[in-house]
Amino acid sequence: MTGATERAVCAGKARTVSMLFVCLLTVMAGCKRRAGQGEGQGEQSTEPVLETVITNRMQDPVYVKALVESRREQTQAAAARSVVVEKMEAMIAEARASLPPGADDEAVKKELAKRPEWKTLEAENERAMAEIKKAMQAAREKVRRRMEAEARDVKAVAEGRAVPATPQGQQKE
Repeated sequence: MTGATERAVCAGKARTVSMLFVCLLTVMAGCKRRAGQGEGQGEQSTEPVLETVITNRMQDPVYVKALVESRREQTQAAAARSVVVEKMEAMIAEARASLPPGADDEAVKKELAKRPEWKTLEAENERAMAEIKKAMQAAREKVRRRMEAEARDVKAVAEGRAVPATPQGQQKE
């Protein structure tokens, strides 16, 4: 009797294993069929197309070009002011020479205030300083905006909503 029982148990196990195997094959075949149907429907993917973002602002050619342009503007403004400052320094030296030795800065300022050229140079200096400040403020604003965009891009990549762009020098061929 034990032999008959063992055979029945063995047959039951074999039947169970066979059923599992058949179910597994059925599931696998169904997945392939569904995947094949998805390809036939065109470019409709269940995965959304991720945006490519630049996560390092110094690898963004547009940003680097803007920085170079900003530096050029600031250099031009500083060069224009440099000419005015040289003239002002020469005028200060001339005023000191015309005063008696040991004259203080207040005496020099009073002497310079009498000269109309000094007032013109002061006005030019103020205009040049305002231009420099304007250029620097614009540069700071560009950098601030790009840093905020970079932070958003890094966050989007971390959350899986975007993919980082490949740096231009490291692109695969």
